[in-house]
Amino acid sequence: MSIQSILCIFGGAESELNAVNTAFILGKSHTAHLRFLHISVDPNSYAGTYGCGDAYAYPDLRDVADKENEVRMQKAKKNIETLAAQYQVLLESPGSPAHHSTACFAHLTGNPETIVAEEGRLCDLIVIGRPGKHALYHDAVIPALFDTGHPVMLVPAQKKSSKQEDYKTVVINWKSSSEAARAIYNAMPFLEIAEKVFVLTASHNGKIYDIEAETALLAYLHTHNIHAQGIAVTTGSLDAGEALLAKARDLKADLLVMGAYFHTRLRELMLGGVSNYMLKNADIPLFLSH
Repeated sequence: MSIQSILCIFGGAESELNAVNTAFILGKSHTAHLRFLHISVDPNSYAGTYGCGDAYAYPDLRDVADKENEVRMQKAKKNIETLAAQYQVLLESPGSPAHHSTACFAHLTGNPETIVAEEGRLCDLIVIGRPGKHALYHDAVIPALFDTGHPVMLVPAQKKSSKQEDYKTVVINWKSSSEAARAIYNAMPFLEIAEKVFVLTASHNGKIYDIEAETALLAYLHTHNIHAQGIAVTTGSLDAGEALLAKARDLKADLLVMGAYFHTRLRELMLGGVSNYMLKNADIPLFLSH
């Protein structure tokens, strides 16, 4: 997969700056176009939440919401302008040479889930700052994962990588599924430059892991000149997600590649167990595809 267009969802919080830095770094590595999207929630949604009806009927409420949105937007825009200068990436320059990375700052107002779903369908990679443990279902994460058809990189707040070449150790959480296979295909730009690639397969509840599927995956990766090592992870008393994340940490993984799953149509409440655990607890960048 060629990465030529990157969408970074940026609300303006300090905890998201590592994701913004990551987007700039990847943009420069791939000479890709970067689109930094800041979303303001329509004040009408606040009015509905508090039973006020139409926010336009309550000027004071709308004025407060508009001012807060403006402050957040200006802060986010200033951060992008500062970092673009730092990374020497041209901001919104249609006449720029094709061999240079470019960037733009976009501000849209409306329903975040709808906007992320629509904007995320027209890019190669979506980068989002990973929400904190108590904000798992960030407005951007669920629609980015399940409504765009494109891979999502969730980046923790702490700085992990300074350039793409620092993704030296990549770990794949493998199960024989279309989601995991799609994640591996989409992650090829990272897998092909990694120094070490490990394939983790969980064995739990007395079930023996699928060694044939793992062997087939290793053979497939070898066709791309990726020499991966397979590791069976026995979960014991741990949940599968907890055991897999612990092993990834032991291996000093710089990037964790995995499929994203949900079990029912109530996807926000019923994410797959491993997906749920990783989204809550992973302190390394996650590369996910549904």
